[in-house]
Amino acid sequence: MAAPVLEPTTDVVGVLARVHELLGSVATSEFAALSGAQQREAATSLSRLEARVTAYKLAAVAAVESSGEARRQGATSTASMLSNDFGGDRRGACGTVRRAKKIEQTPQSHEAMAQGRLSAKQARVIEKALDLLPEETPKNAREACETQLVDDAPHMDLRQFQRQADRVVGSFIQPEAIDAAENTIVEERERRAWGRAEFWMSQPVDGTVKGGFAIPEAQAAHLRVVLDGLCAPQIEITAPGQASRATGEVLLDERPSYGRRQGWAFTHLCELLPVDRLPETNIGPIMTINIDHQALLDQLKVAVLSTGETLSAGQARRMACEHRILPAVFGGDSLPLDLGRDKRLYSLHQRRALEIAQRGCVFPGCDRPPGWCVVHHGGESWAAGGRTDLKDGVLLCPHHHRILHADGWDVHFTTDGIPELVPPASLDPRRRPRRHRRFS
Repeated sequence: MAAPVLEPTTDVVGVLARVHELLGSVATSEFAALSGAQQREAATSLSRLEARVTAYKLAAVAAVESSGEARRQGATSTASMLSNDFGGDRRGACGTVRRAKKIEQTPQSHEAMAQGRLSAKQARVIEKALDLLPEETPKNAREACETQLVDDAPHMDLRQFQRQADRVVGSFIQPEAIDAAENTIVEERERRAWGRAEFWMSQPVDGTVKGGFAIPEAQAAHLRVVLDGLCAPQIEITAPGQASRATGEVLLDERPSYGRRQGWAFTHLCELLPVDRLPETNIGPIMTINIDHQALLDQLKVAVLSTGETLSAGQARRMACEHRILPAVFGGDSLPLDLGRDKRLYSLHQRRALEIAQRGCVFPGCDRPPGWCVVHHGGESWAAGGRTDLKDGVLLCPHHHRILHADGWDVHFTTDGIPELVPPASLDPRRRPRRHRRFS
């Protein structure tokens, strides 16, 4: 006996047609006429709409797959049929079908995405995290894990959320040894990444060679820090008594594009290999590994790179020995980090400490890495009698450093030392402090 066909409670096709009609009534050129605040609101609203559409699309594709419509139409698969219907991207359609088949395993994150509370990439992090749970995990524990991650996602950027997902899943696997569980998860991810590593280069065409690679994220972070060190828009700072090659001019974060500068930097890097021949600049191609001293010895707790990626304790020890990476090991001897009035500029060790604590430009919404930042006196300026102390230092990219001085932004530190930016009264009459989401 055939299964009964359920009648939809709404005219789904009609509703979607009206959505198309509504979008068609808005010309893309109209966004230019909006105020800056309206443009930002529109862009955010469209990002939420994109997440909702993705959730509805996955639900629709899941329904198409389960109904067997592709077979009735003579198509080899649902992906083949859908790619022929629109876009022609067979590989992308296959990925969509695979994700659609898994939405029943992550009902909460799929619903949150359908409501515009979760982006597609955040939902993907949750999906992959739940895949790490053992098959024998009770259903209520799996649901609790997903609930926790759905609640955490809106308060973190994607990199922070990945780390949080590892820890949350680890707490459900080994609640009595969460650090060891998280380290095991990261070790397994590293193992799979090494297994998928590849590199390719084409034959020369028109004087250029194209290529691509897939490498583990820790090694990619090392490469990124080196490239940023070679193309960062900064003034070169040399050691005392050493002549500077800098012109004294700060390069603006404008054209040529970031991608083009990265290409030039990569080309330069090829000329400078091996690594010990890389130039010394004010930030240098150095990355720090942050890890507790006992954890480094026990190899049971993950380390965190200054660029935000996590790696297992074992790989941290190896990279600290083999590469030009500065280990910031907590629990050992400390370095003198407060200079008072003796020096105007922050020292290298102070800078490294700020990179560990602030992880990039502290201006709300900025994603510039530590290597692109200058250290600003967040308290009273040195010229006005301020001190060059670690607690007063903030990392700002050149653009936001100029904004801070030109537009009247102030720096405020909370009681626990977190830097907040206070907007000028022209932007917010109440001058309410704003903090970067990485400190949320």
